[in-house]
Amino acid sequence: MSTFSQLRRTPYQTLGVLFAMFFSFFILLLFSFSILLLTRLVNYIETQPQVTVYFLKTTAKSDVFKLREELINTGMVKEANYISQEQALKIYKELNKNEPLLLEMVSKDALPTSLEVFTLKPEYLEQIAQYARKNAGVEEVAYQQDIVDSLIRITDSVKKTALLFLMAQFLIVFFVIFTTITFKIIAKKEEIEIMRLLGATRFFIIKPLLKQNLAINFSAAIGSASVFGGLYFYVGSGLKGFLSGIPTLTLFSTPWFNADIWPLNWPMFLILAAFTLIIGYLLIWFTTLLAASKYIK
Repeated sequence: MSTFSQLRRTPYQTLGVLFAMFFSFFILLLFSFSILLLTRLVNYIETQPQVTVYFLKTTAKSDVFKLREELINTGMVKEANYISQEQALKIYKELNKNEPLLLEMVSKDALPTSLEVFTLKPEYLEQIAQYARKNAGVEEVAYQQDIVDSLIRITDSVKKTALLFLMAQFLIVFFVIFTTITFKIIAKKEEIEIMRLLGATRFFIIKPLLKQNLAINFSAAIGSASVFGGLYFYVGSGLKGFLSGIPTLTLFSTPWFNADIWPLNWPMFLILAAFTLIIGYLLIWFTTLLAASKYIK
């Protein structure tokens, strides 16, 4: 009898395992993508350590360049770029080129001059910011350490939540598969005893059950990957708007392809799908062999 025919003989058990694994795989894909994206985003921002120093409109240009020189002389600054009001207006227009109302409301006189300071290490951000704040001509100091700290906190929270949720979910899947296999073994108790007397091994007896569960695992993995992919490409435009200005974030690259977590490309998507499939295979092998060792003497 084929594997498909055997699954059709117990439709409710099959659907129970299928939906449990489908939901677990979908959550695994969602959390894996989120964690990888947040981690790479933190890494990207840490490679762009920047303090932006905004000056009062009454501050002379010479005072701005004096502070620039002082910051460079601290030995903690890699680069400090002067942004004039004209340059600030040009940047503003580029960022809001699709918002004509915003462009009409702002002129160069409304924008302050500033210094964009890039530090050698992220740890220097706070020190440079404190140094700049002491200058009388400085109106405001903004730096990305707050963003980095927030992203790190969010990433840690997602990791902890994902770990707890996935442990609980896969524990449910384990018990569903274990109970299903146990039920099938008990239902064929006499047949299994005869096979054992004839010399059949445990693996030979559970092989049909293993093939059935592996087929369910494959279906659940393909289904969850399809739903995740459809959901990603459906909300992708919203994500692109939220992460506008963020370059391509590559998880790793090979001579043949790049695995980009943002924007998610096909190689990375296939790697995530394969990861869930492998996790499912390992879980099913372990659960099936455990049930066999416990109930097949």
